[in-house]
Amino acid sequence: MSATIEILSGLGDKGSAAIVVEAQGKRLLLDAGGALHPGDTITWANDLDVDAVLITHDHIDHIGGVAELAESVPLYCTPLVAKALPHNRAWHPLPERGTLEVEGITITTGQAGHSLGGVWLHLAVEGGIFYSGDACFESRLFPFDTPPPARVAMLDASYGSYDLSQANCVQVIAEYLDQPLAFPVPETGRGLEMALWLVEEADRRQLTLAIDPVIRDNLAALLALPATLRRQGYDDAIRSLLARKNVDQPTLWLIRDLNDTPEHWPDHHLLHTGYLTPERCNELAAGDISWQRWNVHLRASHLVALANQLGAVQVVPLFTPLSDNELTAWRRLLSDRLCTDQRFSAQACPATSSSLGSFV
Repeated sequence: MSATIEILSGLGDKGSAAIVVEAQGKRLLLDAGGALHPGDTITWANDLDVDAVLITHDHIDHIGGVAELAESVPLYCTPLVAKALPHNRAWHPLPERGTLEVEGITITTGQAGHSLGGVWLHLAVEGGIFYSGDACFESRLFPFDTPPPARVAMLDASYGSYDLSQANCVQVIAEYLDQPLAFPVPETGRGLEMALWLVEEADRRQLTLAIDPVIRDNLAALLALPATLRRQGYDDAIRSLLARKNVDQPTLWLIRDLNDTPEHWPDHHLLHTGYLTPERCNELAAGDISWQRWNVHLRASHLVALANQLGAVQVVPLFTPLSDNELTAWRRLLSDRLCTDQRFSAQACPATSSSLGSFV
C-alpha cells in the first residue's frame, strides 16, 4: 500500500504549513500553521480528521493553527516548542534528535538549523518521507543534522532560487550600522544568532546595544541544552552576552517582533531581516523601513544538495511561489524530481543516499 501526501497549505506561495501524510491506515498532520498576516484566517483545518499532529517549530506559520484542532488529537513537539502552544494544550515530547513511534509509524527527528527547539521530520514509510519544516545550513548557533535517506522530500523553499551566502547578507547589514537601528526578529529564530553578531559589531564600532529580555532568555535556554544541540565554539560568547547589561536608549536595539511600525520607534530606523507582510512591503516602498535578508531558510544550492543527500526522487518545494517563471527555475534545479501536486502518492521504492558529507 502506498502512502498518500496531501499538502493542505504551504504549496505555491509563502503560507501556513499543513501537510497530511496517510500511511498504514493512519493520518498524520505535519505542522499546523496559522495565518501569516494579522486579520487573516486559515481554512485548511476545516473538518480535518487526523490521528496525530507533529509540529516542527514554534513560528506562527507552523504552529499558529493548533487552536483550530480538536484537543483530543495527540500532538507531538519538542519541550521548547511546547511553550508556544495554547494554554493547557496537552502534548507529547518529540526528541530533539532521535526516533519514536507515532500511531505505529517510526518518526525520526533531527536539528533543522532554523530555530530554538526546531526539528525536521522523517517518516519511515514507502522508502522514507522527509519534511524539513523551515531549515537552514548557515546558522552560527543551530546545527543541521543529516537525515536518513528518503524517496520523498518536502523542503523549505521559502527563498525560491535565491542563492546568496550568509556572509554576503551580513556584509550588507553591516553597512546600515551608522545610524540608530531597531531590528524586529522572531524571538526563537534568527534573533539569537543576530544577538551574538550585534555584540561583536557594537564593540568593534563602539556603539551602545540593547537586546530584548525574551531573546536573552532564549539564549540562556539554548545554553542549558546538551552541547550537541548547538554549534560549538559560541558558549563563552553567549555567557558574556548574558552577563552584559542593556544600555538605556541604545544605538542598536534587537527586539522581538511584535508587529512594530515606524511609529513605535521614532528614534530608531527599523531594519527587517525576514519575511515582510504586505503592510511592511508598503512601508519599504515608501522608504519608512529598510530590509536585508539574514539567511534562515535553505537557499537554492542547499536545497538541491539536501535533495541529493536524501536520494529523493520526488522533491516538493514548499512555501514559495510556483508561477511560470519560478517553475522554470525549479525544473532547471530539480529536473524530473520536481513535484508540485497538491495530492500525490509515494510508492514503495528504496531510496539511495548520495556521496555528500554530513550537514551536522
